[in-house]
Amino acid sequence: MVCDVELEVLLPHLAAVQVEGLEAGTGLIRITARTRDGIAVACPDCGRSSDWEHSRYVRHVTDEAVGGRPVVIDLSVRRLYCENPDCPKTTFAKQADGLTARYQRRTRPCRGWLSR
Repeated sequence: MVCDVELEVLLPHLAAVQVEGLEAGTGLIRITARTRDGIAVACPDCGRSSDWEHSRYVRHVTDEAVGGRPVVIDLSVRRLYCENPDCPKTTFAKQADGLTARYQRRTRPCRGWLSR
């Protein structure tokens, strides 16, 4: 039996990112995703919008288990320049809304589940 379900229906917090791949092994589900390009993001310090990309880096974020298997999201995150010359923050990372928070290694849904 084949089931045709969109990944974002099962894991709605992935709607903020572009999913590039999924590996479902016997012991782990690994999702490869990236924050979307070309979208202006507000600097967390001064609030000025920027779409000037500095670089990317990969975060490995733990998510809620699916079918008893742990889920890891390998998320390529955009690092942007702040375009405000008076802002002390030269660069900042784009957070995936509903998915990541600064300095966290677990998704927001996973942290909520753990706190309950």
